[in-house]
Formats: sequence, structure tokens, C-alpha cells
Amino acid sequence: LSESFNKMARDIEGKTTELKKLAFALEQSINIVFLTDIKGNIEYVNPMFEQITGWSKQEAIGQNPRILASGETTRAQYEELWNTILAGKTYRYTFKNKKKNGQYYWATAQIAPIKDERGEVIQFLAMQEDITEKKKAEERAEYLAHYDEMTGLYNRVRFMELMDKWIQAAQGSGKVSALLLIDIDEFKSINEIYGHNIGDEFLRHAAGLLKNSMEDVHRESVLAHLGGDEFAVFITDVNEKDAMDIAEVMRKRIEGLYFTPLTTRFTASIGIALYPEHGAAVRELLSRADIAMYRAKASGRNRCHLYQPEDHDLEKIHSRLKEKELIQNALNQDRFLPWFQPILDLKDNKIHHCEALARMRGEDGAILLPGAFIDTAEIFGLIGAIDRVIIEKTMRLQAAMSRQGSSMSFGMNLSGKDLGDEDILSFLRDKIIETGADPAHLMFEITETAAIHDMDKAVKFIKALKAIGCHFSLDDFGVGFTSFIYLREMGVDYIKIDGSFIKRLHEDNNNDKLFVKAIVDVAKGMGIKTVAEFVENEEIIKLLKKIGVDYAQGYAIGKPAPWTEIKLVPLCI
Repeated sequence: LSESFNKMARDIEGKTTELKKLAFALEQSINIVFLTDIKGNIEYVNPMFEQITGWSKQEAIGQNPRILASGETTRAQYEELWNTILAGKTYRYTFKNKKKNGQYYWATAQIAPIKDERGEVIQFLAMQEDITEKKKAEERAEYLAHYDEMTGLYNRVRFMELMDKWIQAAQGSGKVSALLLIDIDEFKSINEIYGHNIGDEFLRHAAGLLKNSMEDVHRESVLAHLGGDEFAVFITDVNEKDAMDIAEVMRKRIEGLYFTPLTTRFTASIGIALYPEHGAAVRELLSRADIAMYRAKASGRNRCHLYQPEDHDLEKIHSRLKEKELIQNALNQDRFLPWFQPILDLKDNKIHHCEALARMRGEDGAILLPGAFIDTAEIFGLIGAIDRVIIEKTMRLQAAMSRQGSSMSFGMNLSGKDLGDEDILSFLRDKIIETGADPAHLMFEITETAAIHDMDKAVKFIKALKAIGCHFSLDDFGVGFTSFIYLREMGVDYIKIDGSFIKRLHEDNNNDKLFVKAIVDVAKGMGIKTVAEFVENEEIIKLLKKIGVDYAQGYAIGKPAPWTEIKLVPLCI
């Protein structure tokens, strides 16, 4: 815009023979263009001027550009404009202008002086680019950064920022504040029965009611819609009794809210946490208020509850429930993925196979290790679903590798709860066929302790998998002291020696060396391959080779990583 504008100004000034071409360009321009005399009276406007401003050419010519003034440009800005262009320089600006019908539009503009042969300014050329839509988008983005679109209240991010700002200022002052977390009871039924539009309208009414309630109690406060059916109020300079009284006012008003077309009244459960008694940081206060709200619901709903130390046990339960929800969401959104750790053949120093390890991608994109989700998944029966996701994705990778001519094998973990589960056996059979994976390059693992917990089921399960061509490995071997007789009965192909016997093997620990040597010797006699876990340095690798262990797994070989980052080159050890 700037380059073409300056060219136009130069052309008008010195290339009179090209005026017809220039006039055509001006008429076709997508920007507003107008020409004024030295006094600022309009002498020419292009069609885009007429289209955007609403002023016709006949109406505009002879007028001063003040017809476009919004009234919001300061006198100092106008003075700067005139001083610049009368000095023979180009003036650039962004102004809010007004159309003929009174509507406003935003424009970035340039005004350049036109000089005659003697170098004297005789006219001014103005060009404006309409940026109204861009300005609206910027303003909307700015609004949504701080406010909830549906209710017009502060959003979660801005609410937490304002809370944190107050807490930072209040540190050491002795001031007390209260956080109220308000949750509409059984709100889910509104969406299910009446639809989301009615549900949203109900939340807008509830937001207005809460806003009026805070204005009526005459307390300095911040009100926000945190999302879903959850609202929050942060009240400054308030004691415990006042906080409870305000919460009761809000509870009663929501209880009395009548909203057509709902045929029933709805209530709210309110949790209260005090600063600094229950927390000196925003997230801590939110967590405690959330627990208090959960206690209010657990106590029968439609009540207020102030956080108490004895709510701590409930906090643990609530934390587990939150973790369960996160895991379920990750399953629904396909955010579980396998990472792989290479396993080295100690005879030829080549990668023999890789173990698939479950990882969860958090809502923020961060990769979470099993410690963040496995226990909770086990408690709530979600571990089987995670196993299925990891197994299927690994099978698809193995099939793709086979099509490329690779004979890479993959190990996959199964939960002890999978033992004896006919559904998981059917799943494995179906997925091998569906993905085209080669069962000869698939290895499944369960822990020794899981196997000995129900030996009959373990034996039956292992034999069923081996019958379709898969291999089987017993993980963490040694901690459960499984009888070698059971090893023969189970018919496993590999045993992974527990890392507790391996990680200090290089520290002159003769007991561990003797134990590992005993496992290796018996395993060899039974035709079972051995894998050492927790191999973290070359010294251990050398000892394992000397003892006769077949394979090694650990950071000295390679850390778990996405498949694209796994290196399968031979190691120089």
C-alpha cells in the first residue's frame, strides 16, 4: 500500500502523460482514494470512497474531509497532520472515521502533498485502507482473552490473574478474603432434557442473578464463569461469617430462580475457602474450594460448606476422580500413544526388539509418564482400555515395518487384570488380522507377581497367545520367586530379570551376581531367553555378557522415545 501510494503521488506530480492510466488505477483501487486542494476541500473521490463512506461523488466534492470525522480524533492529532503535509512530508495514521449513516469504520491512511514544477504544495492525495473487520477481530480477541463469551463474566484465566494480583498485594497485610465456588446441581439434566441452547440461556440468567447479588451485598469482589455450570466469586476483605452469609444469599437466590421453559427449580452447592487460612496461592484455594463444594454435594446438595481439615480424605478421593476424568478424556480424544525402548542383543550388539510403553499426552500437549495415570487407571478399571490402544497402535507399526522389509519385533505390556479375559484374547486375535501384524514378531508381557497370583489363568492365557504364533515374556522376574517348574508349565519365551538385581551389579555385589547367574543358567537349560532391565552403563553390559544374559534394556541402550526418534544402529560396546 505504501509503495503504490508513493508511486501514485509521484505520477500525479510529474508524469502527466500517464494520467489516464493512473485515473483507471484509482477507479479500480480496493482502497479509498480522494484528492483535495491546498485548503483541504475535496476535488476527487474514487468509487471505493463512495462504497465505504456512503457519500456520493457529487455530495463529497467541495466538502472538507471533516465529513468523515468521528469526533474521537484529538486536536493535537489534526495539528500534527497539517504540520506534516504542509512541510511537504507524507503523514501516516490510523483513525476511527464515520460514514454518512453515522456508522464508524477504522482505516489506516496516508496523506501525501502534491507539488507543482516549482516544488510548491498545490494538492493533497489521501489513501485509506478499511481495516474495520480486522479491528473488530482484534477487539473480540482482546475481549475473549478476559471474558466468557456466553455470560459476559470474567473467564477462568482472567479470574485467576485477578485473584493472584490481589493475593500478591495482600501478603503480610493480615487481610482475609474468601473464594466461593458455585456449582448448579444436576445441571446436566437441563442439557439432556431441554437441549444446550436452553442450558446456555439458563446459565446466562444465573450469571445475571449472581452479579446482582454481589452488587446488593456491597462487597468488593470478582465474579467469573469458570466453564460448564461452575461460577466463582472472590470476595476481598471479608471474614468467615460474612463469607458464609454471602454464600447463603447466593444459594437462596439460585434456589428461587424461575426460568421458563423449565418446569422445575434448580439449586446450587457452594464451596468456600479462605485466604490465607486454607491456601496462600490461587490454585491451592481453588482446589480447597472445589473440595468444599464436593462435600456440599455429597451432603445432599443445595447447601454451603466451608473447607475443613477433615475434608482431606475427601480431597484424595476427589483428586482420583479428577484423574479418572482426565484419563477418560484422553481415551476419548485418542491422546494415548506408545513410546518405544530398544532392547539390545548382547551377542551381536544389535537392537533385537523394542518394548512399547504407554504415554499420555496431556490437554496442554505435555507427555505424561505412566506414574501420572497407571494407578488411577487400575483403580477405575481403565487400564484395559489403555492396553488396547497401545497394542493396536504398536501392531499397526509392526505391520508397516514388515511391509518395508523390516523384521523388527515389539513387546507389549498387559495388565494382570487381562489374565483370563476372553475379550482381550478376542481383541488380540481380531487386531492381528485387521492390522496385518505378524504374530511371530509380537511379544506380550505380564509381571511375575500377576502370573503367580492366578497361575491357572496365566498358563491358559499364555498358551492361547502362543497358539496364534505370539511370544510371551515374564516381566520383573525374581521379585516373586516363581518356581522354575511353573516356568516350564507356562512356556514363556523370555524372562526379564528385575532391575533391582541389575542396577548395582557393577558395585561388587556378589549376591546379585550369583542370583542373576542362577536365573540365567536355569533359563538356558529350559530354552528361555533372559533380558536384563535397568542397564544404565557399559560396565553392567560387560558383566551381563560375562554372566551370559541374552538381552539388555535400559538407558545405556536407549531411553524411551517416539518411534521416529529410536536409533536401531548397532552399538559399539
